Amino acid sequence: MTTTLPLPATTDVVMPQLASWGRRVVAALLDSAVLGAVAWFAVGDEVAAPSLQPTFDSAGPDATLPWTSSGVLVGAWLALLVLQGLTGQTPGRRVLGIEVVRAPVDGPVGGPPGVVRSVLRWCAHLLDAIVFIGYLRPLWHAERRTVADSIVGTVVAHRPPAPRGDRGAVVATVTAWVVVVVGLAFGVTVGESTGVDRRGSSTCELGEQTPGAPVRVLDVVLVRETEWTRMTRLWPWVDGERRTDRERLSLEASWELTEDADPDGFLLVRTTAGGASVDNEVVLGHGWVSFPVERAGTGAVDVDVRLDDRSLTSCTAPQPVTG
Repeated sequence: MTTTLPLPATTDVVMPQLASWGRRVVAALLDSAVLGAVAWFAVGDEVAAPSLQPTFDSAGPDATLPWTSSGVLVGAWLALLVLQGLTGQTPGRRVLGIEVVRAPVDGPVGGPPGVVRSVLRWCAHLLDAIVFIGYLRPLWHAERRTVADSIVGTVVAHRPPAPRGDRGAVVATVTAWVVVVVGLAFGVTVGESTGVDRRGSSTCELGEQTPGAPVRVLDVVLVRETEWTRMTRLWPWVDGERRTDRERLSLEASWELTEDADPDGFLLVRTTAGGASVDNEVVLGHGWVSFPVERAGTGAVDVDVRLDDRSLTSCTAPQPVTG
């Protein structure tokens, strides 16, 4: 009697054609431009744009709010993750012809990763962000995986060409191109300009000054200013009226020295507002100083100009009236 033994089951997993690291980087940059355009349209430059490749770097100046403070940006970020989970692609990946697919170690490779896996992959990218080593890992890894890919079981591969006559694929590709072009036009910052607009001022009526002092205070002025920042994008004429304004209250003081004054000495200008006092030192030889007044509220600001621990003069400055 002849016994036929079953052939051993193969555990080989056939990998699709993997995407190059450069193609992945370009796709990520395109997706970042798309989210940057959403941020600009929704909230201007006051809120940082989200990213599908999180990092630990600062996303903007200190005054910029995090993207999680905007429901619109959170929704846009989540929409791209859902799109990636359901189709394996984002607009940037569609344009570059690559996709994220499932690649478990003990199962078939292919198919979209799913929404949950897509969100978990974003979270795992925080490990890739540590000194960027994880994002560089596809350069030497045999399967071109980031740390996040290895954790959640995904790879980034070339998407097979759509069958001829597939109108749905054509519409999806054209839509992705339109979204990416708009993202590049409105979401990429190529320059920045800043300035300060003076909106109003009030003069602090100086009291009697210490006779014989080597410094004579000329004037003290409280100024209401608007500090603005305007970002320039690839589509330059859209930035004409889009700028970030920040109100600030500043104090300006000027003085002159006698022949007995030491120009390397220090003058102290003490401001008291909102129940708190702040000391600002400046070199005598400068002859002028300007600094912000914190926590002033709407009340008056008391000013005391001092030299060598003695008061030269003092005054109270009312809040400027803006026109």
